[in-house]
Amino acid sequence: MKRIRYASVAALLALGITAGTAGGAAAAPAESGRPAPRAGEPGPREERQGEESGQRTFTTWAAKVNVRHNEADPARCNASPSVPRCPDARGQVNPGDSFEAWCQKEGSQTVGGNPYWVYVITPGFEGWLAGYYVGHPDDVLPDTPWCV
Repeated sequence: MKRIRYASVAALLALGITAGTAGGAAAAPAESGRPAPRAGEPGPREERQGEESGQRTFTTWAAKVNVRHNEADPARCNASPSVPRCPDARGQVNPGDSFEAWCQKEGSQTVGGNPYWVYVITPGFEGWLAGYYVGHPDDVLPDTPWCV
């Protein structure tokens, strides 16, 4: 099951990368509403040719964690993620659900003492997740670029 999920995420990322990358820095397709990693930051795992790193794939420790966005104004949500700025729940993740950490940034809302939000990609949806809920001991995720 895990391999199927990984393959699905890889396929989704490959489509996005093909449509939106122009050069070495990772870029997101304009129509996706996905934030771009900062220039010079490592791109998505698929761009790091030949690496078999699982460091950008994470799970959550909590159940029914909302993955958020703002369908009416994606730029507002991407500028400074928070519940008020990202009012739309695109889906939920649960313990054991793997997701790709596309990029991370400080949001305008701190959750559980963690000020960071992570843009995540799952096989069915993508959006912002409060970093507090990521199953990792540190607030800042390893090998995950900062969002613009």
